[in-house]
Amino acid sequence: MAKKGRMTRSFARTAPKSQEKYLIENAKKLQQDPFLILPTCSDESAKYFQKLRKKITKVHQYCSNEKKLETLSHKKGLDGALAGTYLLAISEKAPYLAALTFPTGDVTYAQRGKADREKLIAVQHFDDPVFRLRGITDIVFKKNIHVYSWDGGFVCTGKDAHPPTEFIDFIRTKIGFTSHHDIVSCPHVPPSTARKKEYLPLNYLRIEWTPAQVTIALCENCAKSTKNTMFTISKYMVQRNLSDDFVIEVITQMGQHPGLSDAQKTASLKDYLSGGLTDADFIKKISKSQEESVKTAEEQIFALDGVSYGTDASRFIEVLQPAPYEKSALEFFLSKTQEPLIISRTSPGKIIERYWDRYGNEFLESILGDTDKAASLYQLDETPSHIIVLAYEYQQRQTILSRLPVYQNLPPLAAFIDAVSRTYRTFGEKKAVAEIKNHPDTPKAKSIAYAFLLALGKGSEEKWKYSKEEIEYGEFLHQYTKKLLTVEPEQYSAVLQELLTVSGSSEMIA
Repeated sequence: MAKKGRMTRSFARTAPKSQEKYLIENAKKLQQDPFLILPTCSDESAKYFQKLRKKITKVHQYCSNEKKLETLSHKKGLDGALAGTYLLAISEKAPYLAALTFPTGDVTYAQRGKADREKLIAVQHFDDPVFRLRGITDIVFKKNIHVYSWDGGFVCTGKDAHPPTEFIDFIRTKIGFTSHHDIVSCPHVPPSTARKKEYLPLNYLRIEWTPAQVTIALCENCAKSTKNTMFTISKYMVQRNLSDDFVIEVITQMGQHPGLSDAQKTASLKDYLSGGLTDADFIKKISKSQEESVKTAEEQIFALDGVSYGTDASRFIEVLQPAPYEKSALEFFLSKTQEPLIISRTSPGKIIERYWDRYGNEFLESILGDTDKAASLYQLDETPSHIIVLAYEYQQRQTILSRLPVYQNLPPLAAFIDAVSRTYRTFGEKKAVAEIKNHPDTPKAKSIAYAFLLALGKGSEEKWKYSKEEIEYGEFLHQYTKKLLTVEPEQYSAVLQELLTVSGSSEMIA
């Protein structure tokens, strides 16, 4: 892609004395050596400027002839700009200057003759490594050659891109990041990572400058403090197509997805090269474009906060750090769908909600093994995560109850004891305390109720409700109620019968 300069406006201003003096001094220097406005060329590349050198030589012959220079300054090219600049040296006056706005800032120049204003700027600012390139851009593009300009040199290497070592070092310094041999990178992109084009959790801009054998890399965070690194580099050189010598990429986790085309990976490159996007804008735009492209892919892929886990659902779920019940739901849902899941700043609960309408009822059936119960829970006005908790609690209770003996027509006292024990095992302490309050209104039942409260650590809170005799007997029965709450299912009936017998009841369980 050709590098094009961008101008926004031009205007005139009264010349500051310092600026007027600078332009006049430069004009006089050119009277001594007019070829300062041209790059140094090798024997092979000199031919590209041979015609222009002849024109400059002709103008230089009249560097002190004001009348002849007036005529020559009407030419549009670099020779006309040189003639107009010589007039500035002769008059030694430039009370009014024109100004042109470039991306690098405003530049002033003396309007003499009818030469193109960029040519005038290039001649009058021949010692500026950026502005002097404006004078030869047309030749460079036409001949497809390469020119490099820096504080210490101005060189044409002809058809081949051979940036001088001094120029490469100059650019390294301009970029401002640490250099490691062939890598210039910010602190968050290790040189080895940039060299191998490896992926990081952070997106990063990677510019491979092939002729210089230099790679530049900066992460999305550091890019916020830079402007446009490619513009920083390219403003000191002229060539027809920057893409011939630079490979510019944004390395994102999404970029490793095989479904992305080259066009998707390099979207917005034209805007970036023209200076229309900053480094940060370019990284953001590319990463967003790639993310949207992957989302529409048919292949399942998982990514969280810009980090891709490919098709590894297990790793993706692990990073989310779900609770055990959430993990089961996520594994079920993600096994049911083949669509990509590209998300940021989320939680396991939000992903569960994403798939709940499609797979929620089916998941509940897989837990409960009961279609009616699953449908009942699915219709609750609760969050999906809470419904799943209820489903697992119900399933756990059913598992516990399935292991306990099944009785038919237990006597009243035995039924009360059994109800408290089963409630504790399936619903926990709080529900068991509530169940204890449903004891039969007999001294034996009250003593057993108090014994259960002692076993649950709630005796002191409820002691005032019981008589002295009930308390004393309850303290004796405490060890038996505690045993019943924790006994294995196989010994449950025997311990229940034992509690009944020591309480003085003649009831028998069957």
